[in-house]
Amino acid sequence: MFGWLRKMFGHKTAAEKSRDNPVVDAAVQASAVVYSEIPLGRLIDEARRARLAREMYLEINQICNATNPAATCREQLVATMLWVASFQVLVIPPSPEKDRSGLRGQPGISGELGAHLEPLCRVDDELRSLVHEQADAEDPEALPRLIERRYWEAWWLLATLDATRKALGDERDDWFYPFLHAACARQEHAYRWALELPPAFPPDTAGEAASVYAVFADIILSGSNNPLGEWLDYAQEAGVPLPTQMAS
Repeated sequence: MFGWLRKMFGHKTAAEKSRDNPVVDAAVQASAVVYSEIPLGRLIDEARRARLAREMYLEINQICNATNPAATCREQLVATMLWVASFQVLVIPPSPEKDRSGLRGQPGISGELGAHLEPLCRVDDELRSLVHEQADAEDPEALPRLIERRYWEAWWLLATLDATRKALGDERDDWFYPFLHAACARQEHAYRWALELPPAFPPDTAGEAASVYAVFADIILSGSNNPLGEWLDYAQEAGVPLPTQMAS
């Protein structure tokens, strides 16, 4: 297994050195497993995989060398979750197609944004920059392929950071998927606002719901030992729609 990891990280001693740090070791091994389970391999070449993996290794190593590794890891995980959400809501298919994420139909998640990719990339600064740099405007499938690739690249990093978090002793795992939902719901609301589309939340609570869902990230970053419980208490008190499921 470590022979493959050496090749993946593009440096002979990267995997070997990880054995000296059980956190890095756990992250590297989890990263390899995640990569084998997602379709990213058909979307990128070996050179890009090696570069992404090396960047990931350096990020995990930086976390482990931080003054407060667990807090630093949460910061990176939250930032990456928001990055994942910016693509996740664009790859969720509309009904009746099968939604493997399990997010469609949850409060604030419609599965309808994929049909609005082109206008969205014109009004959203980050997406417009991404498309300008990498998409082939003459190929109608180039934009969906680009979004899919960036989604899986971001997911690979996110799953690796989650494994790092747990290896650092921040082991509570009941908040990861609810936070994914919250991040996606907040992102879909922002995209819909930019496109002047009706909200996916109930209209009478849409603005409040988007704000409440955004607070989940703040609770995680505060160092809470029970982010999900604190957020649910906050959301219930605010009277906004709550998730109907709490796992993938």
